[in-house]
Amino acid sequence: MKEKTVYIESLGCNKNTVDSEILLSILKKKGYSRTGDPDKAVFVIVNTCAFIDAAKQETIDTVFELAGKKSPEAKLIVAGCFSQLYHREIVKEMPEVDAVIGTGNLEAIINAVEGGITGKYFPESMVLPKRFNEYGGRTELLTPAGYAYIKISEGCSRNCSFCLIPRIKGRLRSRNTADIVEEATQLEKMGVKELIITSQDTLRFGSDRSEKESLSSLIQSLLSETGIPFFRLLYLRPGRELIRNLDIFSNNRVVPYLDIPLQHVSKKILQLMHRDGDYYSYREIIAEIRKKIPHAVLRSTFIVGFPGETEEDFTMLLDFMQEIRFNHLGVFVFSPQEHTDAAVLPMMVDEKTAEKRREAVFALQKNISKEMLSEERGKTFPVLIEENIEEEHISLGRSYHFAPEVDGLFVVHSNTWIEPGSLIRALVTHTGDYDLFGMAV
Repeated sequence: MKEKTVYIESLGCNKNTVDSEILLSILKKKGYSRTGDPDKAVFVIVNTCAFIDAAKQETIDTVFELAGKKSPEAKLIVAGCFSQLYHREIVKEMPEVDAVIGTGNLEAIINAVEGGITGKYFPESMVLPKRFNEYGGRTELLTPAGYAYIKISEGCSRNCSFCLIPRIKGRLRSRNTADIVEEATQLEKMGVKELIITSQDTLRFGSDRSEKESLSSLIQSLLSETGIPFFRLLYLRPGRELIRNLDIFSNNRVVPYLDIPLQHVSKKILQLMHRDGDYYSYREIIAEIRKKIPHAVLRSTFIVGFPGETEEDFTMLLDFMQEIRFNHLGVFVFSPQEHTDAAVLPMMVDEKTAEKRREAVFALQKNISKEMLSEERGKTFPVLIEENIEEEHISLGRSYHFAPEVDGLFVVHSNTWIEPGSLIRALVTHTGDYDLFGMAV
């Protein structure tokens, strides 16, 4: 076993990915190297997720799996969202874990590594800060070549009845624009060609600060002070706030991809979710988007089986999908979470019914996705190459239509080697249910 090696398993969302990259970058400065084998690590870190029950189970399974794989001398650190919620339970019921660290301060993990682990519980890591914590630039990335995520804020000040984020991460805390631009400049030097802007509530960036900062001004700063070819924005909550920010997409370096998590369209269900809007207001918002950005790619997410969801509510959801025709759609079965308002709502939908509704949404969306992708045949697009399958002369990448991890791919046939991280142009020759296929040109 090497003297200063660390293994990290990053679970959950892209914001966790950023945190894991920050940890690796700080540890590298302190002389640690990353290993892909937990058995060769001095410290094994699991950066956890706890957003829904499936994520919690994945966390538990991963912790026990790594406890069995690591060497007996290695220390197992469980950090992140699951630790923030369940640190007492982990300390009590998981003797395999050597340290439990929350979301309040990533440096607590560094302190545990550097200072030696003498106790499992690190209470300073559970205290949620009032301002965004800066940890310095990233030198390590966990994403494929060519793209990276950048976090512009932490936490959320909304109060969606199903969501644990305010409890896990605290209220919205925006970063300084100057810090974001500085980090983006460093990522550009590392070869990043697509910078993906992420947070829990992207449109609210700067609203918690006295300084005159907004999402629009941030994007203008990034465009003027970096040469990164493409920016992609995630988590754009539906509302007039989104319409007021559509000018952001007038610059062709901001890809016309709008990730708009609607969650539902029934006014009754949305009110139970503590969210604004309904079928008609959402339809107007999307009509304005398509009027102003005719080639926009739209992604959304829905929750089915929410307490009180009737067949009429669900049919309304399917009708909305048919009318609006999203390019991409994610759907989740409602998962009641302890400490949320939705967990105690009456009229729970049984699991079998909710799962059937989920399957119906997927079946409908599959046909819509296939039809919309077929309209791109014969067109040429910039494609960021992420991976090569040499023996088949195939490269896997993404055009502006696709965000990583959640959408499809652009499968490119080429007679020559294409370096991962390269930005090329490719002609769409045929399409599938969720993917584009073509030739490098």
